[in-house]
Amino acid sequence: MRMIIRVKGFSLVELMIAMVLGLVLLGGVIGVFLSNQNTARATTDLSNLQNSVRLTFQLLSQDIRSAGFAGCNNSPRVVSIIEVGGATPQWANWVGGIQGLAADAQGNESIRLMYGSGVSNSVVTHAPPVFTLSAAPNLAAGDIAMICDDTLSSIFQVSAVGATTLSHAASGAGTLNCTADLGIDFPFVCANPRGRFFAADSMIMRFESVRWFVAPSLRNNAVNALFRESLVAGQVVAEEVLAGVASLNFAYQLGGQAFGPVPFDPALDMGNVVAVNVTVVLDQAAFTSIELSDEQRTIEFLAAARNRL
Repeated sequence: MRMIIRVKGFSLVELMIAMVLGLVLLGGVIGVFLSNQNTARATTDLSNLQNSVRLTFQLLSQDIRSAGFAGCNNSPRVVSIIEVGGATPQWANWVGGIQGLAADAQGNESIRLMYGSGVSNSVVTHAPPVFTLSAAPNLAAGDIAMICDDTLSSIFQVSAVGATTLSHAASGAGTLNCTADLGIDFPFVCANPRGRFFAADSMIMRFESVRWFVAPSLRNNAVNALFRESLVAGQVVAEEVLAGVASLNFAYQLGGQAFGPVPFDPALDMGNVVAVNVTVVLDQAAFTSIELSDEQRTIEFLAAARNRL
């Protein structure tokens, strides 16, 4: 007796139903994956933005805190022997170390901050235009420097360096110095220089002149960015620090007055500014993968100019 076994397979309808269910399930998995991927990307972008903002304001806060430092006893008597085209350039024109600047056509303000920084060198002897130092110079030829003693600070360009020497020759030696004299009159007039000798133990350090401003981004000129302009070997160099900035504004706290930073005004006594309030508004159009609230887009902080307190 023969036993016949019949094997029944899937019908076409059952196969099609199974395929549809599989596609629905696969679509759901892919949807979840893409959603998680977008969330992860947005989280990463937000984290990167927060890190960039944090670094930016650390740099800006440091510049504000350092503004006005002239070394030694921090004497307010600061002169500059640097001239370009017969006039002192704005970046070398010491006005207490803080210069508020008017808003541009888009309403963005800027600020210039000046101070002595870096590792200093101690003077052993001074026979103009050459300083003999106690150690190898921490500056290079072309750098902008500041020297100070108990009564005066002078801004100049380094014309040459040696093993333990540093020179401040005049413009004929290819520098921006209008004279080899470092100034004794205050205010200083380059056309009427008077010899100034800095005694032993005077200090020489790097001179920083930093400007913060908003301009079109170097990476995408459709959006603006925050720039930090500084001196490199006597040349003004601007570096993009934070892209996607809609506006930049400053307010200034004056010494001896009740707390309440005031907006910039050309008549404002910048020599009496003891703190700067910074407000930056981010441009939502520059961050397409992140949805920023108004609170997240607006960043504000107050930094004290510690050399004026």
